[in-house]
Order: sequence, then C-alpha cells, then structure tokens
Amino acid sequence: MESGFDKEKSSLKDRPPLVYLELGNQVATVRNEPLDNISLEDDAELKSNVQKLLGLIATRRRLYTPEEYCAPELEELTSKDTHPLNNSTFSPAQPAILSSTWSSLNLANPHPPTLVERRAKERNDILVETDANIAEMETPDFLKKIDLSELPSREEMASICGRHKSSIACLERHPNFYRFVESLHPTTPINMCHPLALTYRERSFKSCKEELAKTLFNIFNHAIFQCGLHAPIVWKSSLRKSCERVAIDASGQRSAYILLWKKISQPGMLIKMLLHEMCHAAAFVFNRETGHGDHCRRWVYQAKRAMPELPTIADCDPHFKYTCTLCARWSYGRIDFGTATTRCHYCQFEVITKPFQKADKHTGTRPDRTLTPFKAFIRDSYLKLDGMENITHSAKMRLLNEEFLKIRVSPG
Repeated sequence: MESGFDKEKSSLKDRPPLVYLELGNQVATVRNEPLDNISLEDDAELKSNVQKLLGLIATRRRLYTPEEYCAPELEELTSKDTHPLNNSTFSPAQPAILSSTWSSLNLANPHPPTLVERRAKERNDILVETDANIAEMETPDFLKKIDLSELPSREEMASICGRHKSSIACLERHPNFYRFVESLHPTTPINMCHPLALTYRERSFKSCKEELAKTLFNIFNHAIFQCGLHAPIVWKSSLRKSCERVAIDASGQRSAYILLWKKISQPGMLIKMLLHEMCHAAAFVFNRETGHGDHCRRWVYQAKRAMPELPTIADCDPHFKYTCTLCARWSYGRIDFGTATTRCHYCQFEVITKPFQKADKHTGTRPDRTLTPFKAFIRDSYLKLDGMENITHSAKMRLLNEEFLKIRVSPG
C-alpha cells in the first residue's frame, strides 16, 4: 500500500510541462498561465532585450544618464499606492469564540493554586495581552487583510473541520487555568494546566510527540487557517539539505506537506516549527507564494490575532533565487523546481534557479547573454511569426514555448 508520503513524492514527478513565476517582487509567485497582452511597444527595455537576442541591434553597454537616477518628486511618491491590498472582504481573524462547555471537561482540582501561582498567571496574562497589542500596532495595515479566494470549497472545509472535533475543546479558556498551548510548557504548574494538556504533560515528550503534533495541527488549522489546510506531517531525521515541501500536479493544483525534525526535544520547539511550516504551506496553497513574503506574514498575523499565546514567527532566509534570462526580473523563494520547465510570468523566457546567497540579496541582475538551446530556438523562430496579424509578444512566446517543448520531448 502506498503511504501518504509516497503519494506526495510521486506527485512531485507529475509536474506540469510549464511553471510560470511572477518575478519582480521580494518573493516569487507561482502562476498557471503567463501574463497576456504584453506588447513590446509598451516596454522599451524588453523590446531592446528581444531585439538584441534576435540580432536586430548590437549588444552594447548602456550609458549612464544622471537624470534617470534622480529621485522622483515627493508628490509622485505619495500619489502611488506602494502597498496594494488584495480585493477581499475578509477581516482579520478574531480570537476564537468558544462554547461554554468547560464544565464538561470534569475540572476536579485536588490541589487549588496558591497565591503565588495565581499571581504568576495574572502576570503571564498581562504579558500575553501586551505582546499581542504591540504586535497589532507594529503590523502594517496592508498585512491585516488576506485573500481567501482560493480556499477549498465549503464542503471540503466542512469535511476537514469534522476531523477537528476532538481538538476544538483545546481552544477553550478558563480564568483559573492556562490555555492549552501554555500548559505544554514544563514550567506551567500541573494544577493549573488545561485539562486536555495533562495527558501530554504526564507522559514523556518523546513518547507523545507525534500525537501532540497532530493535535496542534488540528487546533491551528481550525483557529487560524479556516479549516482549509490538508497537509500531511512528515518527520525527517535531518533538515540540513533543502527538501521539497510543496508540489504542483499536471493540472496546476498546488499541495504541500509539513516537514518536522525528528530530533525536536521540547513542546515549545514543536509549536514554533509546526506553525512556521503551516504558514508557509498556506501561503503557497492559498496564495501561490513560494517563500516568506507578504502572504506568509499575513498568515503569521492571523495566527497571533487568533491565538495571542503563540510565539511570533520571524522571517526566514529563502533557499533559491529565480532570474529571468531575458528581462532580468528576479525574486526569491524556497522551491527547487528541479527538472520542471520554469518561465517568466511576464515575458515568458526561461527562468534560472540558483542557490540563495545573502551577499546577493539586494543586488539586481543583468540579462543573461548565454545562448541556451531555448534562446537559439527563439532567435531562429521569433521573426517567422511576424506575418501573423495582431499577434502580441505574449501570443508569440506562448506558441514558441509549446513548439520548443514538443521538440525537446520528441524521440531523437
């Protein structure tokens, strides 16, 4: 019988023939189709690069023109919307509305908390609330709304939500007890733990680690990710090498799984790593984002908003840099597309993937003049399509990409 992990690995091989990457922003975005109606007449720089590739104009170093590098007027800067919001009516997640079924958890406390323990909990509650308020104030407004248009259907989310029934009670709160996540910390007094956390506190972490990971996944999925994530958890003995966490099937459907380290030795480490992975998975599956960009930060905000007791997830470095060989647009991400054919979402030329280096994080890229088989094919075929009426650069490149793929996969 094929395991869930084997199915995920097999799906990595069923990649679509073309993967389009939207470059130019800090993090690359995966697209199923290229951008339409790109005309060379509307982009002088792209037109110049295409003509240089076709040999219509000589390749020369561009002269420095001081006026081009002058700062724009202040009025121009203020009139532009530098942080466009997604069109979504979804408001930031509110703290979970919990049902009053705490009494059903059979709270029989044989050891009432001492005055010192009660005051310690009061201080903890104040710190959690203060931390949440600071995070709310420091988060830019454009990160507080998130596009949920690509969530699963209501029926599928209801089905996923049904699997969380046993974990929903973990979200309940009581003024005399710590919340579930807080109760997992070894310094939390046992007599003030959430009753459903006791089973994990009374056993060794090693013996219940995998069970706890599933419970936490269900809690986070229900409270933060709209019951929309369907991502199996895979435990790895080593995370030194970059591993595939996501997949794109032949129809362009995106999927992800949660990668956790087998040597996790404490609950706090598990909570932080699991939440981190879930934010990445949601940003990819729901928002097409390949790394830790604005969409991932939006999910981090949703997590802190819904469950203030959770740790704040910091940004992480990407693993790869993607660069278009013609228009030189570039972005970062965490996906190695391997043998998949990647194209620029804008100009549809080939995209190269290289390991990320911190020294190159904020440096631009010049067009790659290396003549690859793809470029040679475009150079020999592009002008032959000029006889077709009203055909844009986008339409030409779509046809040529399809023809190049047929040539590449044909026998001999």
